[in-house]
Amino acid sequence: MFTNYVKIAWRNLWRNKEFSFINIIGLTFGIGGAVLILLWIQYERSFDQFHEKKDQLFEVWNQADFNGEISSWGWTPKPLGPVLGADQAEVAAFTRYQTPYDMLLKYQVKGINQQTVVIDPGFFTMFDFPLIMGEKDQVFAKPESLVLTESAVKRLFGDENPIGKEVVLENQTSLIVTGVLADFPSNTKFQFDAAIPWALYKQLGFEDEFWGNNSVITYIELHPEVSLETAAANIKGVTKKYSKEPVDLILHPLTIAHLYDRYENGVLAEGKIKMIKLFFCIAILIILIACINFMNLSTARSEKRAKEIGIRKISGAGRGRLILQFIGESMVTTVIASFLALLIVSLLIPHFNNLMGTSINLPFGGSIFWIIYIPFVFLIGIIAGSYPALFLSSLLPAKILKGKTSSPKSAFSLRKVLVVTQFTFAAILIAATLVVKSQIDFAQSRNAGYDRDQLIYLMMSDQLRDKYESFRAEVLSSGAATSLTRTMSPISETWSNTWGMSWEGKDPDVTITIDRYSTDADLSKTLGLNIIEGRDIDIYQYATDSNAVLLNEAALKLMDFENPLGQLIKDNNKEWKVVGIVEDFVVNSPFHQVKPLVIFGPKAWFNVFHLKLSPSNSVAENLAKVEQIFDKYSADFPFDYTFVDQDYANKFQSEQRVSALTLWFSGLAIFISCMGLFGLAAFMAEQRLKEISVRKVLGASSANLVVLLTSDFIKLVAISLLIGIPIAWYVMNIWLENFNYRIELGVGIFGLVALITLLIALLTVSSQALKAAWSNPIKALKGD
Repeated sequence: MFTNYVKIAWRNLWRNKEFSFINIIGLTFGIGGAVLILLWIQYERSFDQFHEKKDQLFEVWNQADFNGEISSWGWTPKPLGPVLGADQAEVAAFTRYQTPYDMLLKYQVKGINQQTVVIDPGFFTMFDFPLIMGEKDQVFAKPESLVLTESAVKRLFGDENPIGKEVVLENQTSLIVTGVLADFPSNTKFQFDAAIPWALYKQLGFEDEFWGNNSVITYIELHPEVSLETAAANIKGVTKKYSKEPVDLILHPLTIAHLYDRYENGVLAEGKIKMIKLFFCIAILIILIACINFMNLSTARSEKRAKEIGIRKISGAGRGRLILQFIGESMVTTVIASFLALLIVSLLIPHFNNLMGTSINLPFGGSIFWIIYIPFVFLIGIIAGSYPALFLSSLLPAKILKGKTSSPKSAFSLRKVLVVTQFTFAAILIAATLVVKSQIDFAQSRNAGYDRDQLIYLMMSDQLRDKYESFRAEVLSSGAATSLTRTMSPISETWSNTWGMSWEGKDPDVTITIDRYSTDADLSKTLGLNIIEGRDIDIYQYATDSNAVLLNEAALKLMDFENPLGQLIKDNNKEWKVVGIVEDFVVNSPFHQVKPLVIFGPKAWFNVFHLKLSPSNSVAENLAKVEQIFDKYSADFPFDYTFVDQDYANKFQSEQRVSALTLWFSGLAIFISCMGLFGLAAFMAEQRLKEISVRKVLGASSANLVVLLTSDFIKLVAISLLIGIPIAWYVMNIWLENFNYRIELGVGIFGLVALITLLIALLTVSSQALKAAWSNPIKALKGD
């Protein structure tokens, strides 16, 4: 019986090649698109899920009530980890994690900057990152220990065995390589090249006991028998016990840290999971659109198969057997499409990974993949074939053999519903693509408030700190740069903020977070900032500027100084004098409003220096000159620089990936919808060929015939727009709420959505309408 169904299905596919091709292509791209999205979703959900103790691992977050609103952040004080490990019985292990930053590692004469972290020994027992060399409980037995990744070992040692070798850190401290970690998989938040122990950090004098300095991430492992509720309740007040900071502690599960990375007023809020849900819905929509194509084309061809069905019923075939036959035909089409879909996905995955920065793959060798994929394909086959099977099997043999098919009007009405559904989905996806792109363009065109052209920054090495004045003078005299300035962090981000700043008139009961920045001189000249009142800080002209500050407009508005110049601000038990006001400039996210920023003079600290390259020379020539001088004053450190314009462009990466995904899959949905519409238009034109021929003989023009054949479809697409555009407006408004600096959804965008959707539908249908209108009426009327 099964073999017979497959034979019949294959013959019908072969007999109707054009419609079979459309069905197979539609299902192929539908399945392929859904598989690609689902593989990406699985990858995003897999972050740090491979640790054996994952359900016992937590990030410790701070939480505080500031002016009636609860703020939550993942940075914690350095002494917190050891205190939790020593005082809290619930805690089985802890590790502090200093964000990776470039540190010079030198082996013999070879020195390379490597992304280096400072961690506690608990890191190796808490997380399941395999050590290729070394023992987990011994690699940090001594402070002068160094653990490298495989890639870092290759860069430093080549094929040498690194264990026991001496490496010099920052040209100052000798370390011994005690372990080698396997390179980290891409689906973990931990990514670094080298690790040193906190014991060394303390020995070098970099550890502090100040509970107000939130500068590290703290992870803890709970004992298996301890509940999250109990641990959270006991840990909550630890910071208040050891300091005067008005801060509670909360536990953020590692298993959800990648997808839920923020809190709103003390409540866990959706982060990346929101995008995961969105694209899961898109995957469902793409599959539904492909299934709708199959349903539409199968029911449209009902008249051609009516006699076959009538004869089978008279010969004794029951409705159940006919349903099985049509479901079988659907299954054959779907199985063919499913294999083609895997082929297409395997070809697209490298491009997708490159676009999204992922490392997904098709796990052909994994049994779980096939256990999920095979039922998934069969479910699609059943969904796609369900309505055609029910509809075709319900045709009455008596009416069929008299040349009357059952209720063609209702069949066509359902077809209208399906076409409207398809293009509703398509309109929503077109709108999403346009809105996401418009939002990115809006932020990219925003005036950043500084000049990124030919602006670079480098990290300050210890060698260069001591010789910076000579280095600066020589760079300027070489003509390679027009100006230099030292700063606390790159212009593209802030590395410090505080709620402890005070000034005259500040309400002591109000807690306000203010970002910090710093400079020594020529900040406005180097970065192209606009000083709107007062002057720039310049330690070379004004010796007292070591304790001077600049305020941005947001900070001035916050402090509400009527005459800001000369006002005093207190921070870190020091007094700072306002010498100028700078126009607001974008330091962090270009999608958010500029925060209050105070720029301190040289009594603060410097980690970075910026150079404005000279426009008189080529960039390559300027860089060569600067490198030569840099090597003279900082010979042991590599000349690693970053262009600010590239750094700024990276701020759009996440949104650009959302845009690219939306464009990919909205295009796919539109293509599948158009395939179905094309097939349906071709069939309807074929069915009405004699009517068209009669109209042509009676004098109807080709234009009139095209309007006749396309008008019904265009009406359906117009209805889909009336449904889809309000849905798209609602969904995209929710997405835009993630940005403070955002576009307004106006009529223009949705007018463009309507125009694009109608044009796509018109071009798809008109090709078949024109073909029918230009056909020879004599052939149709003769029955040729």
